[in-house]
Amino acid sequence: MPDAYPSSRRPLPWPLKLGLGCGFALGVFALLLGGLELGLRLCDYGYSSSFYRRETAPDGSAWWRENRWVTAPFFAPELIRRPQVFRLPARKAPGTYRVFVLGSSAAMGDPEASFSIARTLDVLLRAAHPELRFEIVNAGITAINSTVVRGVAADCAELEPDLFVVYEGNNEVIGPFGPGTVFTPFLGSPAAVRLAVLLKRTRTGQLLAATARRLGRDKSATADWGGMGMFLQHGIAADDPRLASTRELFHDNLASIAQSGRAAGASVFLCTVVTNLRDCAPFLSRHRPGLNAAALARWQAAFDAGLAARSEGTHPVAAAHFAEAAVIDDRHAETHYLLGQSQLASGANEPGRASLQRALDLDALRFRTDSQLNATIRSFSRAPQAGVRVIDLAASAGEGATGGVAGDESLYEHVHLNLRGTYRVARDLCGPIEEDLRRRGLVPATKPQPAWADLPFVRHQLAYTVYEQAMVFREMLARFARPPFLGQRDNERRLASYRTMDTTASLLLQRPETPTRLVELYEAALAARPDDWMLRRNAGMAYVALALPEKGLPLLNEAATLIPDDPDTLGALARAHRDLSHAEESARTFARLRALEPRYPGLPAGTPGQ
Repeated sequence: MPDAYPSSRRPLPWPLKLGLGCGFALGVFALLLGGLELGLRLCDYGYSSSFYRRETAPDGSAWWRENRWVTAPFFAPELIRRPQVFRLPARKAPGTYRVFVLGSSAAMGDPEASFSIARTLDVLLRAAHPELRFEIVNAGITAINSTVVRGVAADCAELEPDLFVVYEGNNEVIGPFGPGTVFTPFLGSPAAVRLAVLLKRTRTGQLLAATARRLGRDKSATADWGGMGMFLQHGIAADDPRLASTRELFHDNLASIAQSGRAAGASVFLCTVVTNLRDCAPFLSRHRPGLNAAALARWQAAFDAGLAARSEGTHPVAAAHFAEAAVIDDRHAETHYLLGQSQLASGANEPGRASLQRALDLDALRFRTDSQLNATIRSFSRAPQAGVRVIDLAASAGEGATGGVAGDESLYEHVHLNLRGTYRVARDLCGPIEEDLRRRGLVPATKPQPAWADLPFVRHQLAYTVYEQAMVFREMLARFARPPFLGQRDNERRLASYRTMDTTASLLLQRPETPTRLVELYEAALAARPDDWMLRRNAGMAYVALALPEKGLPLLNEAATLIPDDPDTLGALARAHRDLSHAEESARTFARLRALEPRYPGLPAGTPGQ
């Protein structure tokens, strides 16, 4: 009997039908998504996530510039953090050594990036090797973490780097995708985070995020930038299992950053992170779970006795009481902090350092690189890779400090380096950089080792004047007057210290001879660094603030010619025109600034320029 279904018409088996149907559906879905993504790009919706963009100057020269929107995929529009301005020749000249300093606010140089690691390195390296050209890019951005730095590094690898300096670790918990963040959901694995990052960088992902915000479904969205105070309700205990995922992701990101650098021919320095162990109390202390009322009462009695002895200056007695309290509750961060301070004051430096590190590790508001994150960085030295080097800045930071522990002599507060701390970090990097220069043949092996410039030289080259210091002091006073610093023990001591420094700086600025002296200092710095765009801007801003707009205007015009879209330049330029009664120029410049940064502090209300 003939077959009822000739072989050419025989029905397909159902598993094959199902597979083909699913494949067809997925193909259609991918085609639709691709079409949506292409359409959004053609309509110029959303933002590029690239760290850089190409710019053509009026004379036809090509430059690489920062992309102001690089963090847009990771932050709500009100919270977007801007990268620092940079301007690199699109074609790297022979004999050039190009460095990228990668990280978040501590790498960027908060509170004033004019005196950052990148800028300090530039002064030191130029003084040591005037025959070479150094291009050092400050690629640090406030509030990001290694998840975002990973993408920044991949982009920087396309710009002919010679060296990546990676200084990151403070924001691993509170930055994007961390367990204590306010920006994005926490995702438990590196693979999930990579997938989320990939989606967020697409225009389709940005459209979905914007839609979620409009519908009010994005519970992580924050209305406005609130600094560290945004994270007060996001404490993370030291034994939270999500921290293990954070460390795993951190290691994965560092490995990727190193791979990006090495694939581009760059050396990679993975740096441990300096934190203020000695003079920065924990932001949030929590008692050990399960501590009963009787134990809590005993802890309180021992803690109070320690405070009393501490106030009387009997530090060994205070240390004994705090040690007793720590036995009762070994999870309370502030107990270990006060124990460590009392031990240092008693001359017990080694136990003191251990107690202070324990206090940082227990701090539930995890704004600082803890010991395990620094250990993650150090782990790369156990599996050496060609061109990848661990620079243990945290280990050397305490050398010469009280008790051998880094504190206020190097940092403004918890993690941000002051000029002395920045100089120390930069000097620690100079030796390894010198080795790299010689390895690359940029410096002859027979040339004597350089005598590195000292801190006063750096201070004068960067024009870290009393005016600049006064601006920093005022920023820090405003910071210390807000949470979470307000809740810290000894914050009043810190506030009093900065009030004294601010008063001193204000009195100096009021002296009749001060403007003349400041002009001399800025002009000397400008003569020494005639190609320093940022120095021109800073001097111009200072002159306007010192009621010398006629001196500031030409410098600000020069800065704006080179970098026409820097908000600080435009703000100072508009004020200079206003002070010189150039009403139309002032109005136009304020309008440019408003279009660039509608929330820029100090924008005049009403008609621009008024």
